[in-house]
Amino acid sequence: MRIVVISDSLTTLPKAVGRLETSGHAVTYVNGLIPFPRIAAEGLAPLDEADAIVMGRVMETDAAALDLVPNARVIALHTSGTDNVDIDAASERGIQVTNVKGVNAAQCAEFSIGLMLAITRQIAAGDAAIRAGRWAAGTDNSMDVFGATLGLVGLGQIGREAARRAKAFGMRLICHTRTPDEALARELGIEYMPLDQLLAEADVVSLYASLSDQTRGMIGAAEIARMRPSAYLVNIARGELIDEAALTDALKANRIAGAALDVFQTEPLTESPLFGLPNTVLTPHMAGLTRNAKSDAAVLAVRNALAVLAGDEALNPVNSPADRPRRQHA
Repeated sequence: MRIVVISDSLTTLPKAVGRLETSGHAVTYVNGLIPFPRIAAEGLAPLDEADAIVMGRVMETDAAALDLVPNARVIALHTSGTDNVDIDAASERGIQVTNVKGVNAAQCAEFSIGLMLAITRQIAAGDAAIRAGRWAAGTDNSMDVFGATLGLVGLGQIGREAARRAKAFGMRLICHTRTPDEALARELGIEYMPLDQLLAEADVVSLYASLSDQTRGMIGAAEIARMRPSAYLVNIARGELIDEAALTDALKANRIAGAALDVFQTEPLTESPLFGLPNTVLTPHMAGLTRNAKSDAAVLAVRNALAVLAGDEALNPVNSPADRPRRQHA
């Protein structure tokens, strides 16, 4: 069978490549995050013959794109997010979609805590000041994290890991989630509450929610207005959770103290009014991209693809695809 790999990083990860090369399947690599239509138009890979697609950071994969892979049994993502894939269209076409959700939860949680410290303790501002020859300039507004209130929006695997780490900092934990876990609340002292109340009480609001029609734009001008002027916003989840224009306006007017963002509405982000704001810390969607996490994610994606091709259950299924006849291989 034929596997097409579309990725900007998998070929640099020997464990994943090793599994592919010893799988017995024909493998074609497309280096870069190149959309299906361009791959087909330029003949970069035989998409029409592919039984499996292993994809890096999610590209727009709508119904029209899926029609370019008529024989695909599986699209295996080596990312957690699936919001750019038309899951319903994939299911209708009998395509199993898989992801690597949870494989880098610890790394993402660590990064969110790092962003919180960078913005609240003015670490990034201190670094910029000393490089500019100003000793400790701009660091006088540093906030105590110990005893502060962290508002977690979403409590999936990453949110849980972040809560455990924040607890070790002596923070009060409050949370807004659709799926409260009472056992975890008892363990960590988490208080569950509506979003409006969380925004009003938190010193730091940190987003861990997945992207859906219900959560898209969930932090807009009205929500930011409910935050304290001394509060900070951290986002490592999805850029589309925040109305970026409203956040930019609030930061310019100092209606909140600052924001630390790893994700954005448009990626890659090459220009933005956020760039000129001193009360921000911005990073390029790198929360889960440690060396080990990237390797583990790629290996899991490959394992998902190989499992489906072998007729086994996927390790990380996202959907329940319809059955339909497949071509027979010689």
